[in-house]
Amino acid sequence: MNKTILVLTDFSENSWTAITYAANLAKKFNWTVQLLHTYTITIKDSVSAKMELSALSAQRDEAERMVKDWQTRVHNEYQAISCETLCLSGDLESTVLNLLQEKEYSFIVMGAKGKGMIQKALLGSNTFALIKNSPIGVLAVPITFQKFKLENVGLLSNFKASEYELLNSFTARIPIKFNLSLLHVTQKYISPKQEDIENWKEELANKFSFNKIDYVEKNAVNRLDYNMPIPRCIDYMVEIESIDLLLASYNPKSFFRSIFSRNLTKAIYRNLTVPTFFLRS
Repeated sequence: MNKTILVLTDFSENSWTAITYAANLAKKFNWTVQLLHTYTITIKDSVSAKMELSALSAQRDEAERMVKDWQTRVHNEYQAISCETLCLSGDLESTVLNLLQEKEYSFIVMGAKGKGMIQKALLGSNTFALIKNSPIGVLAVPITFQKFKLENVGLLSNFKASEYELLNSFTARIPIKFNLSLLHVTQKYISPKQEDIENWKEELANKFSFNKIDYVEKNAVNRLDYNMPIPRCIDYMVEIESIDLLLASYNPKSFFRSIFSRNLTKAIYRNLTVPTFFLRS
């Protein structure tokens, strides 16, 4: 059965970057891309209802025209893939969650600003809600993304059982083997025992099939003379391991709660350097 990637678009370049990533993913595995755009308008009272309904009709027509234009853009640049469209009225989170009950999707893909980008993105305010509530996770793609690769995958690891769930969800969707790097953030320069690291690697290797498993760590420091917070630690490890895609398990009680807090949107849209798949645990 042909699998489908749901890509959320607000017609910004951020969302086009997400479409580009999804199109490459679809091309690699012969999947379908489905573009989703949502729009809302409020009918304030019965007196203005006729005017509001007229505005809604005009907004719907414009939204449908634009999503069709973007479908044409996808067809022109990625002729080998199938691209469908959806243009629905309603708030984004509810619309996506309803769609997930009606149809099976491989991934939900959204655009992200990327490190150092400050421009506004309509999708930004919805990212945290979807990460918290989506049963299949969210794949966020920074606008700085350029070249599609899926060879080196990084896992934010704290040796927790939730990482099994995350890896199981991801490997079930990606029908290829890859190199896995366990990225661990330490504090107070206290590293895990080497025996524990090797045992964890062995457990994962026995449960999943990877080309190889590596381990790398970076210590988080917050001092006036030297500042290396968790997001910068992650950036550092992603760079030295040449990570193509990052996996992160969302759990508000986890070690990574400083990332997955009310500042999550900022963390994603200002610090994300590679496509990242978030899954709630």
